[in-house]
Amino acid sequence: LIVRREVSAGGRSRCWINDVSVTARALQRVAPRLLAIHGQHEQYGLADSGVQRQLVDDYGGHDSLLSETRLRFEAWRTAADEHERLLRAQASRRDRLDTISFQLQEIDGVDPQIGEHEELCNRRLVLRHAARLEELTSALIEGLSEGEAPVVDALARAERALDEIGELGVVLEGGSQRMVEARVHVEEMVREIQNLADRSLGEPGELEDVESRLHLLDQLMLKYGSSLDDVLAHRESLVREREELRSVEERVEEAESAAARALASFEDAAVSLDAAREKAGVAFASAVEKVLANLAMKGTRLEFQWRARAEAGSPLERNGQRIAFDADGVNECMFLMAANPGEELRPMARIASGGELSRTHLAIRTVLRSRRPGDGYTLLFDEVDTGLGGATAAALADLLADLAAVDQVLVVTHLPQVAARAQTHYRVEKTSKKGRAITRVVSLDGTEREAEVARMLDGGEFTETARAHARVLLGTT
Repeated sequence: LIVRREVSAGGRSRCWINDVSVTARALQRVAPRLLAIHGQHEQYGLADSGVQRQLVDDYGGHDSLLSETRLRFEAWRTAADEHERLLRAQASRRDRLDTISFQLQEIDGVDPQIGEHEELCNRRLVLRHAARLEELTSALIEGLSEGEAPVVDALARAERALDEIGELGVVLEGGSQRMVEARVHVEEMVREIQNLADRSLGEPGELEDVESRLHLLDQLMLKYGSSLDDVLAHRESLVREREELRSVEERVEEAESAAARALASFEDAAVSLDAAREKAGVAFASAVEKVLANLAMKGTRLEFQWRARAEAGSPLERNGQRIAFDADGVNECMFLMAANPGEELRPMARIASGGELSRTHLAIRTVLRSRRPGDGYTLLFDEVDTGLGGATAAALADLLADLAAVDQVLVVTHLPQVAARAQTHYRVEKTSKKGRAITRVVSLDGTEREAEVARMLDGGEFTETARAHARVLLGTT
């Protein structure tokens, strides 16, 4: 994964992840999962209780315990939410029942039927044009069966003529039958038109009744849904809610019991997780102390201290005290440190120097990598070599090189023993240009790197002895 950020002289910047342009905010969200900075001003990470707890979980391999605890927490959260919902329903039960009763009375008073609105709209259309429909149907009936030359009579005459033609020996195959069918169809049409005319006339005041009924239905749809089907569906939901509210007292007690059982189940998992964390914390602290002993911090004592945080109103109680909890358990972690023999254990971030803090980070990372290698990570160490030299510096270089077998390790260092173990070496220098300070980062090749290590060995001077020593450290002799 390649992350790039370009900062212009004017202060504007652009960011990319694998050549895809992203915002600085997106880069800030991604960075903690990719990069850990261990330096004099970065103690906030290790000082965070959640980070400390996660370190112990990583060391102890508590994935399954954590997963079970989180599952039980979610089960409790679901049960507690249902209990709270029913309590709210109980508190507003009387008002809500009144509202439901009013709405049901309003809907049932109209008594809407499925498909009724569409049928009434069609009927209204017919009644509004009754006069024109009567005119049209009368004209059709007159032309087909009642006028001076009705179609039915003409078809009857044609039928008789065809029969006579047949009697004269001229046969029009099927002609007489088709003419009969035509006459019958017209007669049926006349009857249907007559029925239509009768229906179109309606009863006196029917249009007003239809308009009034549609108004009632429209009022319901305006309040309870965009269609009559929605109104009827709303009515069904009101009935269900009314039944639920009538039994809410009993359901509140059931939900309270369910939430209590879920909380007890979570507590069982949390207790197991607490015990595992305390055991892992002891072993983890001991392992880190051993690594620190090789980094000029012999005698350093570390301790992971566990305690629950009081929280009034919490449903979880231990030893008569209400305590906070979350999906990751109950007990919070405090990482204590005594950097020198005889000192009192105190929160690490308050007493550790920048170098001690950075070396502690290095020791923690070293122990965790040996315990759970995991995926590659980018680690930046600054001031990790403060006050070190000789064999301790060499031990530090060995630890960093071991980490670099899995992680990408960036080290700001003034120790030649550390610089010589790196795969790539950059020199950071400041120059002045047109009255302004310019910082340059220069990649060093083999010869330049040898010279730079020699300068680090000889305090800035460049001698053949230092150069020979540099070649030994770099393994280029």
